[in-house]
Parts: sequence; C-alpha cells; structure tokens
Amino acid sequence: MPSKIHDFVFNNAHQQDSAEAEKAVREKYPLLLGKDEKIVLAFKGRGGVGRDKSYFTTDRIIIKDGKGVSGKRKQYQSIPWWSMEAFSTDTAGKFDGDVSVRIYSRGIDYVEIDLAADNVNIYEVQQFLSEKLLAVKHTGIDVQVDTTPPDLKKQESSAGSIIGWFGDNAKQTDPKEAESTLKIQMPILLKNETVQIGFQAGQDYIVFTDLRVLRVDVEGAFEGVSDKKVGFFSIRWDIIKAFSVQTAGAFLDSDMEMCLYTNLRGVGRIAQDLHHGKADLFALQKILCNHILGEDAAPVKEVDTHEGEVNEKGFWWFHDNQRPLDTVEMNKVYHSAPAILRGNETVEMAFKGHRDITLFTNLRVILIDPKGLTGKKTEYTSLCWDSITAHGVRTAGKRADTDCEVLFWTEMDFYAGRAPVQDDNPVPPRPAQSFFEIDFNKNRVDMTALNYYLSQRLVAKKKPMRQGVPIPMDTSKLQLEKPEMELEALLQKVGGDQREIDPKAIDEEFHSSTKILLDGEHVLMAFKAGRDISCFTSHRVLLIDVQGPSGKKVEYRSIPFSSIRAWCCETAGVWDTDTELTLYTRNGWDLAKIDLDFRTGKADISRINRFLAALIIGLPSDSKVDFGAHSASSSETKPIKGATPGILDNCWEIDAAEIDKKLRSDPLLLLDEEKVLRAFQRGRDVTAYTDRRMISIDTKGLSSKRVKYKSVPFHQVYAYEFETCGLIDRDAEIYLHTEISDVTQEECPRKVKGLTTKQSLLVAKIDIYGIGNFFNDQVLFNKKRHLAEPDGLQVNFIECFSNLGV
Repeated sequence: MPSKIHDFVFNNAHQQDSAEAEKAVREKYPLLLGKDEKIVLAFKGRGGVGRDKSYFTTDRIIIKDGKGVSGKRKQYQSIPWWSMEAFSTDTAGKFDGDVSVRIYSRGIDYVEIDLAADNVNIYEVQQFLSEKLLAVKHTGIDVQVDTTPPDLKKQESSAGSIIGWFGDNAKQTDPKEAESTLKIQMPILLKNETVQIGFQAGQDYIVFTDLRVLRVDVEGAFEGVSDKKVGFFSIRWDIIKAFSVQTAGAFLDSDMEMCLYTNLRGVGRIAQDLHHGKADLFALQKILCNHILGEDAAPVKEVDTHEGEVNEKGFWWFHDNQRPLDTVEMNKVYHSAPAILRGNETVEMAFKGHRDITLFTNLRVILIDPKGLTGKKTEYTSLCWDSITAHGVRTAGKRADTDCEVLFWTEMDFYAGRAPVQDDNPVPPRPAQSFFEIDFNKNRVDMTALNYYLSQRLVAKKKPMRQGVPIPMDTSKLQLEKPEMELEALLQKVGGDQREIDPKAIDEEFHSSTKILLDGEHVLMAFKAGRDISCFTSHRVLLIDVQGPSGKKVEYRSIPFSSIRAWCCETAGVWDTDTELTLYTRNGWDLAKIDLDFRTGKADISRINRFLAALIIGLPSDSKVDFGAHSASSSETKPIKGATPGILDNCWEIDAAEIDKKLRSDPLLLLDEEKVLRAFQRGRDVTAYTDRRMISIDTKGLSSKRVKYKSVPFHQVYAYEFETCGLIDRDAEIYLHTEISDVTQEECPRKVKGLTTKQSLLVAKIDIYGIGNFFNDQVLFNKKRHLAEPDGLQVNFIECFSNLGV
C-alpha cells in the first residue's frame, strides 16, 4: 500500500474535513467564499501536508496553488459548476497509489487533480461531480426506442471475428445489465439515471443514458476489472453539437461507425466502431436524435417543396453541384428506409449531387455521403441548426462558374495540421467540423429563396443569448453627407473603408426586389465601401461582398448578434483615415474575428459601439437606449491623461466614479443602467469593470488620438483567477477566462484557444481578495442575470418601428 511518503513525493492530495476546512478559510480569508457558499469536499496536496488545496463547494471548484519558495504567492482559480461541460475520473490500478479527476470547463482546457487512492473514495467524488454536471435542464425529447441487442449468439465467420477484434468493434449490450454494473459494481450512475443503450468492445464500454454519454476505458487486457485502472469520461448531451453514423460496406468491411462532435476544446470528437450484425446502428441514431436535436420545432412555411421534381440522369460530371429533389418523396423515404428522421421531423428542402444528398429539415442539416464503388457504405452526418454560428450564401459568377455555395460556420473543432517533420512536408490545417461548404447548381437552385429559408432557420428561429435593450430606430437616421473629394474617394476605394449610408433606403431594397431581410427585420445602420455593403439589422450583422470584375458573384454573410462574443472599436489617429470595428466569435476557423474599417468622418464609431452594447449586454428591463447626437468625429475631447507608470507597467486603482462620468459623454459608451464599479490605470490605458462587462481602453500614439475600446461581457467569462503578491513582489494578477476564439498561430499547426485577459495590479492600496470577491459577485453569483434568455430578440424593436413608419 502506498505510504504518505509516496503521496508527498507524487503530490497526491488527501481528503480533509470539509467543515474544518471551511472554518479555516472563513477565518483566514473572509472574502474568498460567498455568504451562503459551503465547502462540500476538501483536499490538501502532498499527502495532506502540502500548501496546495482544492475545494469543491456548492457553487464552484476553488484550486489554491502556493507558488515560490516561501509559498507567500498564492493563486486561486475559480471554476463555476455551471461552466463545467465534462469530467473524467480514474480509479487506481493494482500498483497505483493515486486516483485522478479531470474537469473540462468552458473557457479553459481542463484542470487535473491527483488524489491519494487509499485516502479518497473516488466513487464519492464521481457521484458529486455527476450531480453538478447533470443539474442543467435537459432539452431533448423522451421517445421510446427498442434497444434490444441483436442476436449475440449468432455465429460469425472466423475472418469477421478477427477483423472485429483487431478493429476494436463494439457489440451491443443489454442496457439493464450495463445499468446494474454501473450502479452496483462500479457506482458511477446517479440513482435516477437510466441506461438507454450501451456497447462493449473488449473490457471497454460506451454507454448512452438519459442524462449523458459515458465512456468506460479499462487499461490493459486479459485481467479482471477489479485490479485494473479504469477511466470514466462523462459528457452532457447538450455539449454534443453534431453526430454521424456510418453503415458497413461490402465484402469484409464489417464495421459500422459512430462519431459525436462537440464544442469542447480538447475533446472535439468521440468516435466508436460498431460490429455489423452485433449492434443496431439506427436504434443508436434514434437515441442520438432524441437527445441532441432538442425539442420539436415548427416547420418553415411557404417553402418550395419541388413536389414532382424529376431527378434527371446524365453524366456524373454534370451533377457534382447539387440540384433540388422532391421533398415530399424524400420525407417518405427517410422516415422508412432508412429511418433516419425523428417522428415529427419534416424535410423542408432536399438536394442531390452525383451521389451525395443534402436534407434541410426543421431540426437539422443532414449530409448523406455514399462511399466506395458500391455506395453500400453510407455516412449520415447531422448538424443541429443551433450549432451553426453564422451562415453565408455565395452566388455564381459569369460564364464557366456554374456553382453557388452555402457556407456554415460552427463552434466545433478543426484539424490543426502538422508541422514539417524532417523530410516530410507539413500537413495544412483543415476546417473539419468548424466550417462546411455545400455546392449547388446555379441553373437549378434559387439561391435567393435558399438564403431566405436559411435566415428563417438560423436568424429568426435561433434563440438569442440575450434580448437586448429597446432601440429607437429613428436615431439611426443620418444627416446628408457632403460630396467626397476625388482624392478622398480614391483613398476610400483603395483602403476599403466604409461610410455610413441611409438605412431606410437599404431596408426598402432588401425587403422588395432583393429579398434578403426577414419579415419584421429592419436595417438599423448601413455602411458602404466601394461595391460592398455592411448592415446592422434588428437580427444580425449582414455583410455583402461583391466579388470579381463583373460583380456578378456576391457573398451574403449573416452573423446573428447571439454569435458575437465580444467587440472592439478603435478610433482614428492624427494621420489615420479610418476607424475600425472588430467583432469576435467562438468559431475557430476564418470567422474567429471580423474586421470592418470605416472612413473617418463618414461613420459614428461611438454610436456603433453603443448600439452593440445595447444588443449584446443590454437587458429587457433597461430603458430605451439614447444614442445622443450624431457625430462623425471619433476623437475624445479630453483624452485620458497619462501618469507615471509603476515598475513593470503595473496598474493602480482609480476613482470609478470619474471613469463612469467620462464614459457617459466622452465617448458615450455606457448604457443608462450600466455602472462602472472598479477602474484601474496603467500609463494612459484604463481598464473599467462595470456591472456587465470589462472595458479595456488602450491609448496609442503620441497624440493620444487613436484609442481602442474593447468590451468583454461578463456573460462570456466562464472561469477566473487571481494571484497574490510574493515576498519581494509588489504586484498581483487577475485573469478572466472566456470562450472567445483567440487565434495564436495561423501556420501549421494552427492554434486557437479561449481568450484570457490578464491584469497586473499594484497591491499597496488594493485588497486582492476583495478583487476576487468582486468577480464572485459579478460572474459566479450573477450568471442568471447576465444570461437572461427571453423568447426573441426582435420583440424589443416592435414599438420602435413606428418611428420610421415601417
């Protein structure tokens, strides 16, 4: 049995009395815990005598890490339970002295804690984590599926058995037996949890319950489970954003495949091979549909079903680009053979290329891909509408350009590529599930109607993250512009800088001859650069990119406001001709950030900033936002004065009331109900923490005219930490962890992580524990207010439309 010396050397934590641990924390660090927060499980590193500690409280995980020789510098990391998306636990093997816990959370990759095997009951920890992970309301439907395993006694050929063994093909198990094993022999499941279907490959299992997907991985072979190291990985259903099932092929191809795709960084996919004849693939597919597709959705009305459409035959090279199919017929086919559609699911649009078929239903996009010469092996990929961050439609160009494209961006993972190794060439990154492109035949598909349909599915029907502040539409009207000088027009054309144009004219055009906008959707702000147009509507950011010399090829890109995670506005400097706006999303491919340049003097960047704040951090209870008088000037009248910087550019706290006053007029950034609570300065730069967001003000240049205002909403912060100063330090640090995509490396391998903000604070007059308590209040205990999810964004604009007469 491992000794305490072993636990000390390998830093295995011992469990402590939770009541005593809480008492000690409240006495020594009274601001660390919330008023009603309780420590449920407590662990102390190095066999119980170390300085590192982990607390599992009623609201979060707190990881305390002592740093330096003296241990005076301490780091406290807080991970709220509502940000946890998956976790894994490992039991101890025959010769192991430790068990481990790994937490996968939004905003960070994961945290791992090693625990002493002879001191900690890992199943007790597993049960506690399961209760926290599965406390989120499930949005699937409960439809009974026959999961009786196929005849497992049926004989198979020796070749098939060998191939199945080497291929790790799983066989379906009795769900009741699997449930009994995972509740009695290995108490992993909750008491009220039910196994719906399960599969076994050797000693390993993958189990699908009514609450989660559970993977059981037994290390080693040919020994009993009791003396082996067993890993349990649990992931919630709502984290799975897409899935695919693949049937077996001909001849010796006896394996079927299932793959789940998530938006969890580090665990982008979960794959399992299934044994043909020993597993019911379409029973599994039905269970995946029940849980992943969410609740039933009403069909879109007035969609051309192409009933009676004849699938014309011909040479395959004429049919690579997809053409319409009879949706009524496709609806019948895929409700029966094979039955891949859910009970109330309806095919709304259907298309076919050479062999591939694309279905748009009321619940998802289905990509059907026959493989091999015979086409017997077929992959069915399902992409939930809610998993799509943005969409685009690209029309065809002139002459030989016969195809149009539909583009989907998601929050799922991409293939990072591989750097060159010795004589091998680099493998370039691929979008994988982060971006989809589907080609259509321009002569057979009405792309305007298809774009309108996708907008109904992805913009109108998609539930926004927030509802936003009511916006008076008449304030978006502009004064008439002065004619541009020839040189100024040339600079704008070359630089691609945009100027503001009358939104009402664009609104009328996009509702009439160019049917782009939805009923009830209106253009609030519009900008033009050369042939391109950018619009902020009541529902989305709409970017229209005219491509090619003829201008016939046009891309319409739609980004719902719910997909915008943060934004940044940068004013022009003395010698600059443009102001800049950057929008940040969670997409890891080419939509991670969107840059828009505006011609100085031709767009009010302050109004754009306030407009985005109203939609992204505003609340339905807020009063109607006032944009103030229109001004094409982007400069502050009284820039923030610099001060003598501290050593290593540390920040010091300044009067929050003064910053609050400034940001209500010069420039007008804050919403009426928003308030600056804490503010810190470093040189000419200021970071302001309001009750809704972090505002970073970065002043550039000698003149202080070029200023960047970056806003990170608190509802995008999923974990946070602070670090105290050491013996000879004079600074402490605070970090906020978000899911905003931060591209740190474009070349192979491509690297994208969640954005983490860092700030160093002079501690002479700052209580760093008070700063930690501030984020407890604004992030940990205030999440419900930040994440209000009413029925729809557009309801805020109804009373405002009368101001424009629309």
